Amino acid sequence: MEWRLQRTGRDYLIYDEALERMPEPWMFEPGSLRQRGYCSGEVRTGRGRVLFCNPPIPGSGGQWALRHYLRGGSVAQVLGDRYLWTGLKRSRPWREFMLTRTMRDEGLPVPRPVAARLTRSGLYCRADLITQRVPDARSLHQRLLEGSVEAADWLRVGASIRRFHDAGYCHADLNSRNILIDACDRVWLIDWDRGCWREQGAWTRRNLDRLRRDLEKRRRLHHEWQYADPDFERLLQGYADSGTGLRPTASDG
Repeated sequence: MEWRLQRTGRDYLIYDEALERMPEPWMFEPGSLRQRGYCSGEVRTGRGRVLFCNPPIPGSGGQWALRHYLRGGSVAQVLGDRYLWTGLKRSRPWREFMLTRTMRDEGLPVPRPVAARLTRSGLYCRADLITQRVPDARSLHQRLLEGSVEAADWLRVGASIRRFHDAGYCHADLNSRNILIDACDRVWLIDWDRGCWREQGAWTRRNLDRLRRDLEKRRRLHHEWQYADPDFERLLQGYADSGTGLRPTASDG
């Protein structure tokens, strides 16, 4: 995947070269997208919302998913959506755009990055990312709210996570909202903010343990969830069967 970088005043724009033209600032504004009739829906995430829209520019191959970068925790009360500017290549949208681009080029199931925008203001910046929406897909979280997830799906989820781990990619927030299963039963991992490539090590087991804690937490929060401990054992089975070596246990690391 080829990309371009454009700087205009305080704005930095990274975008997919396959687009017919450079994205305009209003294409990163939810209000403008709604007003012009491009918005097709939205979904709540852990910190904010993702807006789905029909692409204003041909060439991206499907609907767009627009996400504004938001801080979490107590620092959000002070800085809101501002991030300290430490250079373009150290910024979160640059790293997420380039990481997902690399993973796609390696054949891993992640959304295609479309464009990222950073706007500087003094020592800080604000940022947005547009990716291609995975068509006909629901998150593992949604599936568990709506009914039980079949054993084969748990196996596929485990096998997909193993693919990323074997390639050295660590998801910083591996949880049920960031795992999608599409209509063809393919598993995708989304939202790679703060994700990274790492040498093989104990982090892979800690990554699985993070997912297990998320599933158990949401089981306590959502009484309608159709999730039980054997489901995670199936996930681990899929993880182990898709590679070599000892079967991991979620309590390790």
